[in-house]
Amino acid sequence: MIGAGSVVFSKNLTGDILSYPEFRDATFSYMDVDATRLDVGAEVCRKVGQALGAKPNIQATLDRRRALDGADFVINMVQVGGFDATLVDFEIPRKYGLNFTIADTTGPGGLFRALRTYPVLAGLCADLEAVCPDAWLLNYANPMSMNMQTVTRTHAGVRAVGLCHSVQGTLCELAHYLGEKVEDITCVCAGINHMAFYLELQKDGADLYPRLFEAMERPEVYNANRVRFEVMKRLGFFVTESSEHNAEYSPWFIPHGPDQVRKFAVPLDEYLRRCDGIVEEFERMRGLCERHDAPVEVRRSHEYGSTIVRAVATDTPAVVYGNMPNRGTIDGLPDDAIVEAPTLVDGNGCRFVRVGELPPQLLAYMQPHVAQHELFIRAATEGRRDHVYQAAMFDPLTAAVLPPDRIVEMCDELIAAHGFVRDGGVLPDLDAKRTLVPSSGKRFGRADARELRASWEAAKAKSLEGTITNWHVVGPFKGEQGGRANLELRTPVEDELTRRDDGRIDVNSWKPAKADGRGFVDLGALFGGAEWSVAYGYAEVESADARDALLRCGSDDGIKVWLNGRQVHTNEIGRAYRPCSDEVVVRLRRGTNRFLVKVDNYTGGWGFGLAVSDMRSDTAPGN
Repeated sequence: MIGAGSVVFSKNLTGDILSYPEFRDATFSYMDVDATRLDVGAEVCRKVGQALGAKPNIQATLDRRRALDGADFVINMVQVGGFDATLVDFEIPRKYGLNFTIADTTGPGGLFRALRTYPVLAGLCADLEAVCPDAWLLNYANPMSMNMQTVTRTHAGVRAVGLCHSVQGTLCELAHYLGEKVEDITCVCAGINHMAFYLELQKDGADLYPRLFEAMERPEVYNANRVRFEVMKRLGFFVTESSEHNAEYSPWFIPHGPDQVRKFAVPLDEYLRRCDGIVEEFERMRGLCERHDAPVEVRRSHEYGSTIVRAVATDTPAVVYGNMPNRGTIDGLPDDAIVEAPTLVDGNGCRFVRVGELPPQLLAYMQPHVAQHELFIRAATEGRRDHVYQAAMFDPLTAAVLPPDRIVEMCDELIAAHGFVRDGGVLPDLDAKRTLVPSSGKRFGRADARELRASWEAAKAKSLEGTITNWHVVGPFKGEQGGRANLELRTPVEDELTRRDDGRIDVNSWKPAKADGRGFVDLGALFGGAEWSVAYGYAEVESADARDALLRCGSDDGIKVWLNGRQVHTNEIGRAYRPCSDEVVVRLRRGTNRFLVKVDNYTGGWGFGLAVSDMRSDTAPGN
């Protein structure tokens, strides 16, 4: 496992593989360039083995070739440059008027993440060919399509497949919207990574799309995935990757201002907030490792990695969705484009099932990004700065915001900020081949990590203005097992609420709680996992005057909010927490205002956060 300092991901993949009896004494070699993260990752995986009653041989090394020696499978999960490099990809485009949600797939963010991954990934492939030429490379690192271009176009002899969880993960969401069991639904999905579409969605041979269009009319369904349902409404098919991702893949949402961003609940800067959460999770994992007798919870994930390992190693056929060169699988896309399609896996490896034609509107959605993938790999392999400009110019979001000269200038600043490997930076040489296409002619320096972090911290503080920090909480109240509508569960708390007309709750027996730096009240830490349960939070906010205000909510999972005894918001949804996911205008009274929050938990962690801010024309998630 290369990049095993991604401790949660390496933990999950290790648990998945060890869940198969055939691999309980396998050798796992964890490699990372960060010794601290590597040690934590390896120790967590030792605990995984103990939890499963397995006895794997656990190795940890900073030496990549040593890790690869004798490997049958190589799992890549590297993110070159970490949080500081990601900040560059967000903050420099922000200066030019470009805002993003995730920036790990396409556009300037995905492009420069691929460029800085290129030297490392090409080096990994060279080592793999030299040390374990028969191994299968399973790539999980984003941007998937561009990284797989690096693998297939620089080292064609490497046996490799790119893996994502969006196809199987989204199918579970669709089953929920339809009220069906996921195992009863069959589908055919194809396209490019993060922009593949469900071409067929059936149960017992009957088309489920008419029911999905009907389900979309229910607010609790539409609001759970506004961007993707809007795309389905216009293109006729549902896309695999999340609304926060697809919001930045087209010119239809972010470029149209704060009102459009708010209308479709587009979480600007979402990935940066996730990075903050990843840091907190790493510290929790490190604390867990320091307590040698502390067990870890192991659940089987829906990642395809372990399925492929078992299918290849034991010649047990399986079907997954992989990312590999097209080679005629999808009509209308180049042969060497990286596509995502049904994939047969057995002792002979991975091979696509032919899909054929896609509806033309779906091809139109993908083709600008396929062009970017091609321009990226040519920029990296030929050393051409002009192809970097052109890759950014054909990105739909970037083109909707900036003219060509500003795109060129932005790319020059990003190139200088990241720097070339030869100069101690992370990018391949992009000036190896001069062309007649001019640069901006401006000179820029390397990025100042401290300055960028200060900028992000200021933006984050602004986004958390009005956060309610002091709470009282009570729970958990057990709901229906598997019930994804436990927000409707009636409890004594709501009985008390109906007996009063001012929203007041007696909290003498409730626990005091504080929101953390993300505005998050961690119910998991207070009440444990408590699956399929609900809990409540109560807080009071003073207002000098009666006024309209913006209530911004985040939750894991669903949330219901009462203000002064009146329900003002509900969103039954399975999701991870992010600040300000939902927004609703409320009326505050003069004096004390009483908020009651109800949160339900499906599985895993849970919690909530609320902020109350003044109405502003620029108020939007992430702003």
